[in-house]
Amino acid sequence: MERRRSTDEQMRLRTIVERMADGIVIVSRDGVILFANPAAERLFGRSASDLTGRDFGFPAVAGETTEVEVVRPQQQTVTAELRTVDTEWDQEPAHLISLRDITDRKRAEERAAQLDRERLGRIEAEAASQAKSDFLALMSHELRTPLNAVLGYAELLDMGVGGSLSPEQRQQVGRITASGRHLLGLVNEVLDLAKVEAGQLALEEGVGHSRGVVDQAFALIQPIAEGRGIALTAQTEAHGEAVFQGDDNRVRQILVNLLNNAVKFTNPGGKVTLEWGRTTKPDRDARLLGPRAWHFFRVKDTGIGIPPDKLATIFDPFVQVHGGHARTAEGSGLGLAISRRLARLMKGDLTVRSELDKGSTFTLWLPDASGRAKETAKWRQESPDTAARLEGLGEIGRVLLREVDPLLNAFIARLQEGPIVEGAREMRTCQLGAHTGTFVADVACTLAAIEESRGEPSAVVTDATQIQTVIAERHGAARALLGWTPNTLTREWSLLCDEMKRVIRLGGPGFSEESLAEAFVIIDRITEQATETSVRALNRASQNQPGPELIRRSDGGPG
Repeated sequence: MERRRSTDEQMRLRTIVERMADGIVIVSRDGVILFANPAAERLFGRSASDLTGRDFGFPAVAGETTEVEVVRPQQQTVTAELRTVDTEWDQEPAHLISLRDITDRKRAEERAAQLDRERLGRIEAEAASQAKSDFLALMSHELRTPLNAVLGYAELLDMGVGGSLSPEQRQQVGRITASGRHLLGLVNEVLDLAKVEAGQLALEEGVGHSRGVVDQAFALIQPIAEGRGIALTAQTEAHGEAVFQGDDNRVRQILVNLLNNAVKFTNPGGKVTLEWGRTTKPDRDARLLGPRAWHFFRVKDTGIGIPPDKLATIFDPFVQVHGGHARTAEGSGLGLAISRRLARLMKGDLTVRSELDKGSTFTLWLPDASGRAKETAKWRQESPDTAARLEGLGEIGRVLLREVDPLLNAFIARLQEGPIVEGAREMRTCQLGAHTGTFVADVACTLAAIEESRGEPSAVVTDATQIQTVIAERHGAARALLGWTPNTLTREWSLLCDEMKRVIRLGGPGFSEESLAEAFVIIDRITEQATETSVRALNRASQNQPGPELIRRSDGGPG
């Protein structure tokens, strides 16, 4: 009778073990696998017959909980959480070992840790860059004050305020003035570079006229070119008015620098040409965003050219084509670095092509001022406050859309590790991330649509709002099946809102404070509405669920 009871208990234990979702293996005290349930077969990637009789390969100690690597065929591995309890199997002492697949959770933890490391790295790099920029800005300011005084006194001496000067003395004073102005120019370049790197350089976004910018640049460079015996010409391929998007003062600064360099490195009797026009097929080496029309300014010279080994670094700060005592022209090596960064701040680029001893061609690319750009410029002028708030929302939306995957990984990791949802650690990634990616993508599109419509009612914005409502309803109903409460759901939406803002802050240091504040207000409002909709759906779904005393199988049969 006792033996029959023991056999019945063994059968019940076997039945329970076979139905468990976790992998279960029964291991003898000698470490040999005696039994494996179907979940263990899936976990190991081997059949029960293949597993039975093998060494388990890990010392089993009752009460132990640890993480192990399960080796599948072809040396594939998954991470499992191992728990061990003592039992009897076929009336012999044995270990019952449960194995829970936690690979998704470990990967999410690793991604979250990597995101944290990257975030800390960015913060440290930004702090170091800010400290360097602050130092350069401070030193540049402190140097300019005495330099201006030196130049002022030199000019007073040249004017004879301190008494008449001999021709030799006047020549020396002239050299002091020339050297002082050169040094002041270098200090100004360092200050410009510091401001660009710190994101503090102010740009006036608007529509510029090519002819006017070219004439102003030529007026400054023409005397230098004539003094060196170099022909300076300009020509255009544009028909009618040629306009570009950007800060015309900064564009003039770039052109003056390019023309000055071309004249400086071209031998007497050479030629420097400035061409400008419009194209929809920019050079392949230009880093430009999106298919659109582009405005170009191309400075060609017949000078000494740039060695191939210098082309890759010519736009780096303090890099010069010819260094050391062999240099034929003065310079700090900052002009091209500043020019390219200014061009990219204006959503354009600066490229170079050169052949040694045959000359160089530098091309400044800027967005062409299309009809939309002209309308935008008019909008800025007529409604400056609204434009300051809304302009940039589209770019913020693109950052959010680009970072959907890292955002989801961090969001899921916080759900699993934080005290928000009980049991989230055991849930799969697909359960925790359901609907979230679609919702974030729709929020990103909403931001872009609001800027496109300039804050006015829009069919695109209306459609996006309806999509968000559907997603929120489905999300609430799905969370009800997992047993979540309204408070849990509210905290989850708040967490998602925080993650969206975090990604935007990290991805857009160049956004204006006004556009960031407006984007966060919109995200808060969308999240608040989604939370209310989602909680209502959860409550409805919870009321319609059967009570614990009656549970149905998916096939409609009794539980």
